[in-house]
Amino acid sequence: MKIALFYYDGFSEFEIALVGLLFKEEEFVTIALDQREYHSEERQWVIPDIKIGKIDVNSIDLLVIPGGDPVSLVESQELKKFINVLLTTNKKVAGICGGASLLAGMGFLKDKRCTGMTSGIKEGQRSSAYYADSIVSDEHVVVDGNLITAQGQAYVEFAVELVRQMGLYSNDEEYQMELNWCKNIR
Repeated sequence: MKIALFYYDGFSEFEIALVGLLFKEEEFVTIALDQREYHSEERQWVIPDIKIGKIDVNSIDLLVIPGGDPVSLVESQELKKFINVLLTTNKKVAGICGGASLLAGMGFLKDKRCTGMTSGIKEGQRSSAYYADSIVSDEHVVVDGNLITAQGQAYVEFAVELVRQMGLYSNDEEYQMELNWCKNIR
């Protein structure tokens, strides 16, 4: 199984750090539109492994798009085509916070159940118009087919749900135990 993390300038690293930990036994790749340094919201400099134009899209099982402010990427045809290929080949695509807004802005959440932004989609917020054709939920994490969206504050629930969606828990009890451990619930 190959998990791909998408980098862009200003992405929220903390929202996907737990994803990296929980998938540490799986093949992992970091991708971006260009092969250069990117600056995270937490002021960390990162360099992706490969640019999306050079990776075999069929080798990816899950694409994770972190939050931050990816609004400038909504018009990227290269990224849209990449995501579309993943979705049409039944791969999983997940966006948290601004990552969900990017999916909505590109039209992937049209007529889909979803959530997103920091603590849910509220009218009048920047990029809330992207969700006009979506079925918006107040849930922390929403799964609709092979699309997974989450509110930014739900980064623990998001990471654990991604593991469940990829079939790595043997049962619901194992899922709940991991969720409780990550949230320090005894």
